[in-house]
Amino acid sequence: MNIQLKGWNITNLSLSVLNDESKRDDNSFSLETGNYFSDQKDDNSFGVEFKIKISDQEFNLVIEAIFHFELVDEKISEAFKLSSLPKVNAPAIAFPFIRAYISNLTLQSGFKPVMLPSINFAKLASQDNASAHND
Repeated sequence: MNIQLKGWNITNLSLSVLNDESKRDDNSFSLETGNYFSDQKDDNSFGVEFKIKISDQEFNLVIEAIFHFELVDEKISEAFKLSSLPKVNAPAIAFPFIRAYISNLTLQSGFKPVMLPSINFAKLASQDNASAHND
């Protein structure tokens, strides 16, 4: 199975600068991911959604983005939806783009560039699976 990134776009962006009284001493970062699949039977496209929240010392940033992928050599099946490709591989392909975007956005907005950490999407997916089984 081969997947190909077809494009991406920002669906929500909120950058709010903290005033002097609101500035904080520490930073925090949270990441949520998800997948979407077309309802059309013959469609071979799917998406990866990211929601990133950053609380910096000087600002709060929320970014939501969707990355559009295509399964190149076959149609999307239920087995594919449950496989690691949409949950691990596709987010790992997409994340460097959103990571660079955030770095450039913060730099061009007059702040020190935010350098997001590397993410182990295999570990993240296994944690999500474990928590889903514990519910």
